[in-house]
Amino acid sequence: MELIENLLQLLTTFVGALLSGISYRKSRRQAYFMLLCFYGCFALGALYWTLYLLLFDTTPQVFYVSEFGWVASVIFLRILQATLTGTNERSFRCRRAWLATAFGVPLLAFYCTFGDILSNLIWCGMMIWLSFCAIRGLVYANGQTGAARNVRYFHIGVLCFAFAEYLLWTVGCFWPETSPASPTFWCDMLLTLAILGLLPATRKAVEA
Repeated sequence: MELIENLLQLLTTFVGALLSGISYRKSRRQAYFMLLCFYGCFALGALYWTLYLLLFDTTPQVFYVSEFGWVASVIFLRILQATLTGTNERSFRCRRAWLATAFGVPLLAFYCTFGDILSNLIWCGMMIWLSFCAIRGLVYANGQTGAARNVRYFHIGVLCFAFAEYLLWTVGCFWPETSPASPTFWCDMLLTLAILGLLPATRKAVEA
C-alpha cells in the first residue's frame, strides 16, 4: 500500500508541475514558475521513493535522497509565498501568527524523541516559518476588499499543507504501518490532496 500512496503522490505532483508549467508559459507570472519548482522538486523526491519501492520492494534505507527534493520543494513554496506577499503585508503585525510557533515548537520537541534531530529541526523550522507567514497573510487578506481578499485562499492552502504534514508526522510516530487500516495511509492521502489544492489556491492569488 505504501507503493500505491507514493504512486498517487507522484502522479499528483507531476500533474501539478505540468499544469503550473502551462500556466507559466501562458502568463509568464513568476508565481507559476515557483509553483512549478515546488511540484517538480516534490515529484523528484517521490520518484526516487517510488522507484526504490518498485525495484527492491522495501522502504529506502537512504531516505535523504528523497528528502533533499522534498526540502527543496518547501523552500520553493516559501519563495512563492514571498512572491505573493506585498510590502504592506510584510510590515503587517499580527499576534495570531505566533500561534505557528506555539504549535510547532512542542511538536518539534516531540518528534525529536522519535527521529533524527537535524532532520526534525529543518522540517519543523520550515513548517513554523510557512505557517507564521500564512497566518499573518490570512489575517491581512481578510481585512482587504474586492479581489485582494482572494489571496487568502493561497494562505489557507499553505496552512492545510502544513497541517497535513504535521498530522502525518504525528500519526506516523504511533502507527508506522502504511496499510489502508492504518491512519498513516489516510493522512498521506490528505497530504496529497493538500498538495493538489495549492494549484487552484495559487491561481486565485495570482488573479487577485
